[in-house]
Amino acid sequence: MSTSSTVPPLARAYEALRPKMLQRLLDLRSTLDPSLGRLDDVTAQSQIGAVLEHLGNFIATGDLGLHRAFLHTFMAMRAAEAQSPANVLAMLVAIGDTAAQVAQEEGAGTSEGAELTLLLTRVTATTARAINDLIADELARRQRSWGELAEQGKRS
Repeated sequence: MSTSSTVPPLARAYEALRPKMLQRLLDLRSTLDPSLGRLDDVTAQSQIGAVLEHLGNFIATGDLGLHRAFLHTFMAMRAAEAQSPANVLAMLVAIGDTAAQVAQEEGAGTSEGAELTLLLTRVTATTARAINDLIADELARRQRSWGELAEQGKRS
């Protein structure tokens, strides 16, 4: 990510802390999500790194549509690994909470640290709402399909 003056200051602060966040998450990965603990280091770092990178993009842009698209793709990828939407939600919240903890610890006593911690808390809440919306959308789609199949069965 560019550190030009067009990048919001909190996005720059987040980017500066991202390596520490990644290391903390890698150290805690099996307690945050047992499925992450079963992954090899490279794969775990790749998955956690992708989430952290995307969170940085969301902080910088505020683009909720892009955020939802990433979350949809991430849920599909995790579903292919036999992870339930609830497990994905728990993992993403744990990543957000841990990122906020690192921001709070590293920025203790500074207004930027407090603002970044609050922002990460809000981003985590937005992520949880978006995941819940995606789950609800999928459930509604499946219910419509089931209803259509039941209706076809009645006509046969």
